[in-house]
Amino acid sequence: MYESMDPNSEKIFYKQKSASRCRCFILFGSAIAAFIIGILIGRYVACPDPKTEERREKYLRDEDTTIIEELMNSIDSENIRNNLKILTEKPHLAGDNNTDLGRMLQTRWLQDGLDHVTMTPYHVLLSYPNMSDLNYVELLDGNTTVYKSNLTEPILTPEEDKPGVVPPFNAYSAPGDIHGDLVYVNYARLEDFELLKSMNISVEGKIVFARYGKNYRGDKVHMAEQRKAIGVILFSDPADITNGDTSDVYPHDWWLPPSGAQRGTLLIGDGDPLSADYPAISSAYRAKVDQLYWLPSIPCHPIGYGIAVKLMEQLNGTVVPPEWRGKMNVTYRFGDGFVKPGWRAHIYVTTRNKNATIYNTVGIIRGEFEPDRYVILGNHRDAWVFGALDPSSGTAIMMEIVRVLGAMVKSGKWRPRRSIMFCSWGAEEYGLIGSTEWVEHYVKTLGFRAVAYLNVDIAVEGNFSFWAEGTPMLVNAVTMATKKVPNPNSTEVAAGRKSVYDTWFNTFPDDAKSKP
Repeated sequence: MYESMDPNSEKIFYKQKSASRCRCFILFGSAIAAFIIGILIGRYVACPDPKTEERREKYLRDEDTTIIEELMNSIDSENIRNNLKILTEKPHLAGDNNTDLGRMLQTRWLQDGLDHVTMTPYHVLLSYPNMSDLNYVELLDGNTTVYKSNLTEPILTPEEDKPGVVPPFNAYSAPGDIHGDLVYVNYARLEDFELLKSMNISVEGKIVFARYGKNYRGDKVHMAEQRKAIGVILFSDPADITNGDTSDVYPHDWWLPPSGAQRGTLLIGDGDPLSADYPAISSAYRAKVDQLYWLPSIPCHPIGYGIAVKLMEQLNGTVVPPEWRGKMNVTYRFGDGFVKPGWRAHIYVTTRNKNATIYNTVGIIRGEFEPDRYVILGNHRDAWVFGALDPSSGTAIMMEIVRVLGAMVKSGKWRPRRSIMFCSWGAEEYGLIGSTEWVEHYVKTLGFRAVAYLNVDIAVEGNFSFWAEGTPMLVNAVTMATKKVPNPNSTEVAAGRKSVYDTWFNTFPDDAKSKP
């Protein structure tokens, strides 16, 4: 503020202020008048548009139940069987071996009638064993090998004898060549390590010997690392992956054989390790591998219970409590040394991280009335080996759904109200990488437009009953859907359970016995 030197300035100010008020009132009055005139024109002058009325009727139309019936009647189980054979013909580990399947899906989905199908690349960090210098675990007496794990799994059926099968490994394990005593830590959960601590048994400088189950394998290694262990050996105990009879296993039954070792990732977190929280596109900033504290710094290797029992029977120390005992025919001990002096365990891991390109294959049926709202059906495409159940059972079914819905769209008899997206993700087994990068890439669009996501990873685990997990908002939709699907089991139908819902309710009733 300052005082004007012009004696007439105050008078001029008031005159301008008065004129300005006048103009404001005139403009405000004009706006009100224009608004009222617009309402009158819209009410009395504008004629109804027949196309608008027709669209309004379609928009508010009731569900067409004949479409649901046609969908279910058109699903062909033989097509699903053939799809599964195609998907599991070769191993399809994430990376180059998985790209051909993505292209096959793109071609099929376009032929089947999807409006648009794309393959989106992401440049990520994956992990592979060194095929010219394979991983193993062994028990040594001095420098002499007493027992050694198989470098590869034995071929149990002719169908398994295919090139490209990668031997058992844990993705993102640190490489290492270490020797030391074994300490058995049960499932390597926090409570297991706490029990060891209470018994003054330390894993520092030792190799942790843990069984799969109860918690994530990456957490097992992370907790061992926090307690200064130098390595981890993981095994599947018969108590968790057989019916208790280890003589009746695959290929004679579906239980894991002694030579079977569970592959899996050790990554803590989801998505590409190098581009956390950002899509792994070409322009993305990437951290250096030596900065990634969420990757293990100690080696880890999985083995079957056939070699695990040989390690366990040589362990020294106190017998473990009952809840720590599995179903191997051996006395379970804490270890911290071997029965024979001079014996030691040896882990040799050459697994290495590698930059690779993965692809998500995404197809869409454009919605008729809400094309910018997406109902998404998704599943990953990669597998550690052939992936007959995980994930190909889900993809085989998704391919058949695409065929049926695409045919209905091409015939002109149907188009969904909202857009339906079909997504085949890459590199899920490594840590949900493909789907995470896609969401990070399109997070704003999906936040506004995605309505629901349905995952069909493992579509079949048996024929006991239907089950599903999801958010409360989808409970009603899932329940109604199961009531519309006929029960394929003739014995169940004869017992009065005519729908999938009926068997679900009979098998898993809630506490009030009013719903599943």
